[in-house]
Amino acid sequence: MTNKLRATGILFTIVFALGILVAVAGAYLRTRDLMFAISHPYVLVMGASAALLLLSAFVDRLRWLQPILFLVTAPLSIITDSRGIYGLGFFIVGVLLLERAGFFLKRRAPKVALLGAYLLAVEIAAAVLSKNSPVSALAPTFFIAAFALFLWFLYKDRLVIHLAEPKAKLSLTEKGLSNAERAYVFEMTRGKQQKEVAIDFEVAESTVRNTLARAYHKLGVEDKAGLAVLAEKFEIVD
Repeated sequence: MTNKLRATGILFTIVFALGILVAVAGAYLRTRDLMFAISHPYVLVMGASAALLLLSAFVDRLRWLQPILFLVTAPLSIITDSRGIYGLGFFIVGVLLLERAGFFLKRRAPKVALLGAYLLAVEIAAAVLSKNSPVSALAPTFFIAAFALFLWFLYKDRLVIHLAEPKAKLSLTEKGLSNAERAYVFEMTRGKQQKEVAIDFEVAESTVRNTLARAYHKLGVEDKAGLAVLAEKFEIVD
């Protein structure tokens, strides 16, 4: 499997490397001590993160380090500053990287719910540990929950489809269907009748019927009803 996170791994490595240079330069200008600037814990953590990101870009088995790194960093930032946006940004990047790595291909809904619960737990922990007033500390949690609820009502239909388990793909080409057979099968899955297909393709209805009979045989079904059942189970592709 090709590492889909190679480009992001290289990109984030460059970003972290630039961050290290900025941090070292800032520390050196304040202290005039290069060793102190290089050995600062913040610089060391960023250096280790950059090394892990670079490894994840070229070792496929380590690609999960990218989303894990951001998802682990998110609560540290949120708890440190419950009203900041950096932690939420890290969390969103981590989720996007999980999606890119194929984490949501199976059992999508429970995984999304688990990540939502994780974020909510972090926000509550940040509110409890915050030195700010309870109302001020809970404000980010309230607005995140309200925004999520707003998105749900606005895009509920699309989200339900997106969270549904994807169907396995059934390739008509791999089943040995000819160009005409594939074209007619696609038309039938769209709800058309044989007569309509014949008119659209400017051929005799008997030609469509015979072509579909061969296609049905290759697909292991008897008729249009069997094709409909097949389309329910699989995503039919060319």
